[in-house]
Amino acid sequence: MPKLVKNPLGYFNRDRNLSKHREPVWDGPQADGPKGGVTQGLLSRWLCCRERFRLRVVEGLAPVDTFNHRLEYGQMWHVCEECLAHADWDWEKHLKNYAMVLCKQYPLQQEQVQHWYNVCKTQFPLYVKYWAKHPDVKDRTPLLQEQVFDMPYKLPSSRVVRLRGKWDSVDLIGKGKTAAAYLQENKSKGDIDEQQLKRQLGFDLQTMIYRIAMDCSPASLWQEKHVAGVRYNVVRRPLSGGKGSIVQGKGTKGSKCSRCKGTGRDKLERTERCDKCGGVGRVGAKPPETDAEYYARLAEVIMEDPGYYFMRWKVEVTPDDVRRFKHEFLDNALEELCNWWGWVSSPEGRKDPFGDPIHYRLPYGIYNVLAEGGSSEVDEYLASGSELGLTKNNELFKELV
Repeated sequence: MPKLVKNPLGYFNRDRNLSKHREPVWDGPQADGPKGGVTQGLLSRWLCCRERFRLRVVEGLAPVDTFNHRLEYGQMWHVCEECLAHADWDWEKHLKNYAMVLCKQYPLQQEQVQHWYNVCKTQFPLYVKYWAKHPDVKDRTPLLQEQVFDMPYKLPSSRVVRLRGKWDSVDLIGKGKTAAAYLQENKSKGDIDEQQLKRQLGFDLQTMIYRIAMDCSPASLWQEKHVAGVRYNVVRRPLSGGKGSIVQGKGTKGSKCSRCKGTGRDKLERTERCDKCGGVGRVGAKPPETDAEYYARLAEVIMEDPGYYFMRWKVEVTPDDVRRFKHEFLDNALEELCNWWGWVSSPEGRKDPFGDPIHYRLPYGIYNVLAEGGSSEVDEYLASGSELGLTKNNELFKELV
C-alpha cells in the first residue's frame, strides 16, 4: 500500500508517484474526440465534489463496479423502449441478451440480474398495452430514437463547450399546424412525487441540458417545428417498497397430523403408513411459490392499478425557461468548470490540486435538500416569485445566542 505522506501545505494525500506520469482520463469540457465534452452525469459529479471528480477524470480512480438494480433496471427498460420505437417486437430477445451480458459482467450477482430481468419482462408488455390507445401515442411521429448527440455550445466568454448525451426520443406530437416537437425522457423510479417532478422539470439538470442541445442542433431535425417541451415518461419500478411490494412465498411445512400424531404410522389401522398424511406426519403443507407463479402474481398486482405504475406528463418548456436556466446556472457553471479544468490539468495542478482556491474537497456532514430530492417553499419562490409560506427573518445565528 502507498505510504501516507504530508505535503508542504499541510494536507494529507496518497503518494502520487504511481500516477504523476499518467495522462488524464478526460480531455476536458472543450476538447474534441471521444474523451472530451460534458455530459449531465459528469457535470453532476463535479457539482457534488470537485476532488472526487478530479480523482475520477484525472487519476482514473473509481469504485469497483457492482450490479445496481436501480440503474440497471432503467437500462433494461431502455433496451425495451428502443425496440418498441423501431417496431422491433422481439424486445424480449434483446432484453434477454442484455441480461446475459450483465450476468457475465457481475458473475457473483447473477440471481439479482435474473430477478430484475424477470420483473422487466413482466412489466413491459403491460406498459405497452396500457399506453396503446393514448392520444399522444396515436398522434405521435418519432423523429429520433435513442440518438446520441454531440453539440457545440458557445458560452458568453466565447468558449465553446461540447454538450454530449443521448436523447431517449424526440417526437412530433399532434397534426398539421398544431404539431410540435417534444423531447421524451424515459425514467424508472421507485418513489414518485408527481407535483414535484412536474414543477422541477423546467430547471432539471438532465432535461434542460438535453433541451438546450436540441436548440444547438440543425433545425431540419425537427422539421422546422416548434420545440414545445418535454414529455416525461415515468415507470414505477415494482417491488421498491409500499403498495404492491409482494414477497415470493417460501412455502409452509404444515401442521402435525392429528391421526398419527406426527409419526407417519397409523396405529389404529396397524399400518406402516398413515393414510391421512401419506406417511410424512404433517398435513396442510404448501410448496414454495415458483418463479413463474410469483411473477404472474406480480403482473396481476400491476394490472389492478396500472396508473400507479405508468405515468406520463407533457410539460411545456418555454424559451424563457431555457434562457433562465442558461443565465442562472448553465453558463456560469460551465465557465467555472473550464477554469477548474485549466487548473487541475496543468502541471502545477497535477502536483498540488489544492494549490488554487478553485479546487476543494466536500466534507462530510453536509445536508443538501436538493440532492436528497426534496424541496421547500423557497423552490416555489425561485419558480414563480411567490412568497407564500415564507417569512422575513434577519437572524442567522440563533444557535450562538
